[in-house]
Amino acid sequence: MQAGRLRYRLRFEKPVRIRDESGEVIVDQWVEAFTIWGAVEPLTGREYLASAEFRPGVSTRIRVRWRDDLDASLRILHAGTVYDIQAVLPVMGLHREAQLMCGSGVVTEGGQP
Repeated sequence: MQAGRLRYRLRFEKPVRIRDESGEVIVDQWVEAFTIWGAVEPLTGREYLASAEFRPGVSTRIRVRWRDDLDASLRILHAGTVYDIQAVLPVMGLHREAQLMCGSGVVTEGGQP
């Protein structure tokens, strides 16, 4: 993976849920997990169909260096947009680069977009 393509700082957030004594969720918010460099690539219709995986709402591919803690429970903030991770795909199975197939929303304070 060429470092020059990783030109955007991406903030990854994880959900935090605090429960009361009865087990009911009283706080549901997002906190920063880590910030890394990555490439944000909107998909064209042709690339979307060629991916052999039809997922409604997947509109963006984000490429980052592989990390073991990447999973679909995280979300990404970049340039005022929230990207919900739909799938984490290792490139060529080498665990050097990850493609994150994402859908996008709008930045909100806490909770899901």
